[in-house]
Amino acid sequence: WLAQVFVISSVRPSNLQPVMRVTLATVAAASAGDCLCIFDIDRTLTGGQGSAGSPCPKDAQIDGVYDAAYAGGTLVLSEVSQFIAQTFCSQCYIGTISAGSASGAGSAERGVLHDKLAVPGHLPTTSWSACSPVTSPLVTACPDGSKQNAVPGIVSWYEQNAGASIANGDVHFFDDRADNVQPFSSTGYNARQISCSSRDSKYGNAIGLCGAEVSEIVPDVGVQVCGGTDALVV
Repeated sequence: WLAQVFVISSVRPSNLQPVMRVTLATVAAASAGDCLCIFDIDRTLTGGQGSAGSPCPKDAQIDGVYDAAYAGGTLVLSEVSQFIAQTFCSQCYIGTISAGSASGAGSAERGVLHDKLAVPGHLPTTSWSACSPVTSPLVTACPDGSKQNAVPGIVSWYEQNAGASIANGDVHFFDDRADNVQPFSSTGYNARQISCSSRDSKYGNAIGLCGAEVSEIVPDVGVQVCGGTDALVV
C-alpha cells in the first residue's frame, strides 16, 4: 500500500487554528501494512437535501432516490462520494459508521452509496451491518459519540475476509460532527472533522451542510476538529 513519511510543520489550514502537526506525506512505494478509511454517512458522504447547486456547487442530487436523514428528501451526494478515487482512500479498504440507517435495508440510497464507495475496488461486500455485532464494514445505527467502538469490528472483518493487516495508526475516520471525532482521541486511530466550511445553521452549525470535500480527505495523524487543535497520536 502506501509508504508514509512523517513531517512536522507549523500550519494554518483553512477554517482551522494554526497547529504543530505531524503530517503523513505519501510516497510511491510499497508498505507492509494496509490502511482503512471509514466515513460517516449523513452530511459526510451526503449533503443536505435540496442543497446541490446552491449553496453546495460541488454536490450532486440523485433524482428518484430518497434520503431519510434529518428532515428527509432527495439524496444529495457530497464531493467525496462522487470522487473518492481522487483521495488517498483509493488505496485503502473502505467502511462506514453512521448514526443513521442510510434509509434502511434494501434502500436505493444504500445501493448508490455502496456503488460510489466501491469504485476504487477495496469494498468487497454489498452487505450492511448494525452497530453490534459488526458483520460488514458498512455499519449503521451507531449512536453519536460511540462510533469509535465499532472500528475494531470493521478491522476484524477485513482481517478475516480479506487477509488485511491494519494497524491502529492506519485507520482514518471522517465525520461532520465534532462529538463523533473527539472520542477518537484516546484510541490510537486517526479522526478528522469535515465539512468545516459549510455548516447547517438550522441545526446550530452542529452538523455539516455540503458534506466532505476531496481536499479534506487527507492522511493526517491525530484527531482534529474544525477550528481546533490536533490531539496527536503518533
